[in-house]
Amino acid sequence: MAKEAAVKETPLKAQHEKLGARMVDFAGWYMPVSYSTIKEEHQRVRTKVGLFDVSHMGRYWISGKDHIKFTDKVITNSRADMKPGQIRYSLICNGLGGALDDVLVYSGGDEFTFFVVNAGNRDKIWAWFERERKGFNVEINDLSEKYAMIALQGPKSKDVLSKISDLDIKALKYYRFTRATVLGETEVLVSRTGYTGEDGFELIMTARNAVKFWTDILGVGQSVGIGPAGLGARDTLRLEAGMPLYGHELEESISPLEAGLDWAVRLDKADFVGKAALEDQKKHGLKQKLVGLNVGGKRIPRQGQEVFKDGKPVGKVASGTQGLWVDSVIATAFVPPSLCGIGTKLQVKFREDAYDAIVVPLPFYTRPDKK
Repeated sequence: MAKEAAVKETPLKAQHEKLGARMVDFAGWYMPVSYSTIKEEHQRVRTKVGLFDVSHMGRYWISGKDHIKFTDKVITNSRADMKPGQIRYSLICNGLGGALDDVLVYSGGDEFTFFVVNAGNRDKIWAWFERERKGFNVEINDLSEKYAMIALQGPKSKDVLSKISDLDIKALKYYRFTRATVLGETEVLVSRTGYTGEDGFELIMTARNAVKFWTDILGVGQSVGIGPAGLGARDTLRLEAGMPLYGHELEESISPLEAGLDWAVRLDKADFVGKAALEDQKKHGLKQKLVGLNVGGKRIPRQGQEVFKDGKPVGKVASGTQGLWVDSVIATAFVPPSLCGIGTKLQVKFREDAYDAIVVPLPFYTRPDKK
């Protein structure tokens, strides 16, 4: 009998358990789903500030004289015209235009390119990079174990960060990063990014200091109502914000164009893996597109449930949840382009019962101060 792969742990496992977190196996990682309730953690991030352990994400550092050319070969967005300190969202596609992963790409100018990849795709993307590096003078280093990563998210996040770092927070714009001294550790990578739809920061520090960062940030943030938040709230927050989750809105059989991520695909740049297939999709039209749905009733649509139009199945749900801030049942689904118009009336079926579902714009939620 084959031996089961051991579930991996982040450096903060013991801290989660001390806080009474409900722990689960997520993408092969032992991670907290919630500490109190998902609703409480969700609302805290929308109104105050929450702290997330995202150390399970992969972190790859690429250098060498061809690191920019190599990056531009494997991503759909453009690396060549990025400024030092800039971050871009991108997809990594296979030759058929299907998404292998969605990633954040950090520009270190001519010095390096840094990737943050999804936890469940770490090994796959590492293998893909090894395959595609042929002919490029690059060095690829996996820093995922050496460093930890935590996310400080919510309107009060900047108040907390200002108390523990020497960072000029006003100067750090959205989707930018810098190095700063945080809680005494120099060279902490601080980015103004997140997966919640709120203002926030992601911090990458040495793994040996992860516990200090976690406990000190929770302590310093008490005055503004900070609390830990788990994967449950992370999912409800990201869905309200219209952000895709790999394995739901994205997978190897789904292209970025079908997922509504055209803005992260630069068909005008030089060749990249999947470009020809994506050009063909754009030329001949898509078979399906992602839409947002407001669903009647109180039942939550789940991935794979069929979507109907006039009693006929026309698509499938990608994600669904109770929108804890927008106060309605929300979902994403893939349907034919002819049914993507705002206001289109569809149905989601729960066994014998069908509930009305109206196509609405994505995202479901935009923070009030977003410019």
